[in-house]
Amino acid sequence: MTGSTGTGRTGHSGKGNTGSTGDTGAASVRAYAAITLQSLITGFSFMFLKIALQSADTFDLLAHRFTLAALSVLLFALLRPGALRIRFRDFLKILPYGIAYPLVFFLFQTLGMTQISSSQAGIIYAVVPILTVIAAGMLLGEKIRGTQAFFMLLSVAGVIFINIMNGFNLKNYSFAGFFLILISAVSLALYNVLVRRLTGDYTPLAIACVMNITGFLFFNVIALARHTAAGTVTDYFIPFASPSFLVAVLFLGVLSSLITSLLSAFALKTLQAVRVGLFNNVGTIVSILAGTLFLHEEFRWYHLPGIIAILTGTIAFNLIGNGGKRESGEEDAASGPQKQKTED
Repeated sequence: MTGSTGTGRTGHSGKGNTGSTGDTGAASVRAYAAITLQSLITGFSFMFLKIALQSADTFDLLAHRFTLAALSVLLFALLRPGALRIRFRDFLKILPYGIAYPLVFFLFQTLGMTQISSSQAGIIYAVVPILTVIAAGMLLGEKIRGTQAFFMLLSVAGVIFINIMNGFNLKNYSFAGFFLILISAVSLALYNVLVRRLTGDYTPLAIACVMNITGFLFFNVIALARHTAAGTVTDYFIPFASPSFLVAVLFLGVLSSLITSLLSAFALKTLQAVRVGLFNNVGTIVSILAGTLFLHEEFRWYHLPGIIAILTGTIAFNLIGNGGKRESGEEDAASGPQKQKTED
């Protein structure tokens, strides 16, 4: 993690790291380790989400998970005084980025999932890497090779194939639900791009903390307002009587909300936004395997070719570079659009 100046800012003016080739290679290894761990946590989060939703509705669960994330931030600040000091003006500068994620992402996901199936939503979320390529090209000037585009589409096709085989049905299809999930997917792509720019000025820890505090404030207001209007405020606390809910919400709040946002910001400091975005598809694999191993869900024949396509596409995409040359977007994340070489 970059050294902080005491206010959550990084110790540079927004330009990318300009260390030696060895330092750059080590930073890339750490970034890939971070995004791999994030994908593992995200994949397991679907299992814990199913468990938690047995005791709480969606908005209450969002409020509870971000409450635990915010409490974790507070606990860290108490145990490590001075490690995280963000001035109010810095908080306000980071805050708009939190609109894309977690606010818009989770809000529109929640609304959309009430109208379309998880398989239909999964197909829409599969195109997040493509949306990230478009946004990164427009806002950061990041480009990809033609061969990278092929392997990205292979990974996306793997996710789409699995979701179609899981039971995609156009009968009673809700176009309103489609657009709600699409907005959620676009917000995730924009988050990958905008946070990459933000990492030039602030540490991953500062970014993650502001994001999760924003989620805590927003979703608790919604949950408590709903309970107040219905006269069921005490129901807000009922889920905590369930031991399984406690375990699930701890995972979702501390690991799946706070730690994943920290890992994502850390990876985006070094890697192109599209590289990080493509790793979202790996979470699908982890989710399938976790469901099979721990929830005894059936591993179907079509899961295997889908998983192979996802892994092949994701790994090959990230192995392809610029012939050994440094990619400008890998290091100059925050200084605005940086044109990169394309060698198709």
